[in-house]
Amino acid sequence: MAGDIFGMVAVGIGAAALIYAAAHALRKAGVKVAGWILPAFIGLSMLSFTIWNEYSWYSRVRAQLPDTVEVLQTGTGGKAWRPWAFVIPMVNRFAVIDRAAVNEGVDGLQRGEVLFVERWQPTRSVTLDFDCAGSRLRAVSDETASEWRSGSADPAFAAICRKGS
Repeated sequence: MAGDIFGMVAVGIGAAALIYAAAHALRKAGVKVAGWILPAFIGLSMLSFTIWNEYSWYSRVRAQLPDTVEVLQTGTGGKAWRPWAFVIPMVNRFAVIDRAAVNEGVDGLQRGEVLFVERWQPTRSVTLDFDCAGSRLRAVSDETASEWRSGSADPAFAAICRKGS
């Protein structure tokens, strides 16, 4: 979050320098420049950067992931301080699994870790056992496993147990 604020402030300073230089050149040329132009241009530049940064976050993070990582689901949502997200939803969270990091376990089970990535939040994870033959999966924590549940509608199950993979 601090990086986002730093970037927004840097854009504001850059915009201020640019419009100040342009206004100075226009004044030297005899053109009167309204006093509200500088703060309006700075504010518009900072707001534009913030909106761009919000909407491009998912694609920038996704581009940094290896090709073996599969996005399972994405989530959108708006907040009061970014009302544009209610009008045009943006991805602010997603779940992934790295198919290359799935290990073959005992009894034909496969074990993989699903990562939950959310903007401005620490990444969380859950380890899952996949029983592709039995069409089921279960969560595992500290080597204690939960009850098996059907994997037929689960995107992680589909990513790991699809035929021909």
